[in-house]
Amino acid sequence: MLDTKSKLVKPTRYILLDTNIFEHLGNTELRSQITNLLNDALTKGYGISMSQYSFLELLDTATVENEVRALSETKGLKQFKVTQGVLIASGHLGCLYKEDGLDNNKQPERGDKIIAGTSMVHNTLIFTTNGRDFPRPFFNEVSKQLLKYSKSDGREVYIISYFLEPNLDIIQAKYDSRIKPIKK
Repeated sequence: MLDTKSKLVKPTRYILLDTNIFEHLGNTELRSQITNLLNDALTKGYGISMSQYSFLELLDTATVENEVRALSETKGLKQFKVTQGVLIASGHLGCLYKEDGLDNNKQPERGDKIIAGTSMVHNTLIFTTNGRDFPRPFFNEVSKQLLKYSKSDGREVYIISYFLEPNLDIIQAKYDSRIKPIKK
């Protein structure tokens, strides 16, 4: 997939791959486009990483073929552990989402909150094709790219890929406002 070992210098910042990026790599047309975007990021000094939580999402109920592919695709990537700090950040994010008007039915799934928390703790960008899992104003769009592939019946499908960044200033301000009554 990517030549993550060719860089001898330490990356200036990491890009955290959302689990859906790995799932899209099974599509030949999307694989090429995604690989090009990530190789471009590597040339700009970024490193490519994943949350270890994505392993669960990739391997949970996977066929043997998909498991082998997932393990191959993730080999050599920087992996961020799901630490207590990540879980705390993820939980705080869920509370902030709720206070910002995202009720439980509209909130991202727990796994996406863990990926978001990982991004916050390690200050990475997130590469995803599901931007609504990382809502504004908590995450800012750095760039987006239209990706296209053809279904077996010949219909063209378009999806948008996003590079998103945690808005740590907004997150901290909303968190501070949330706990202010408790600090008195």
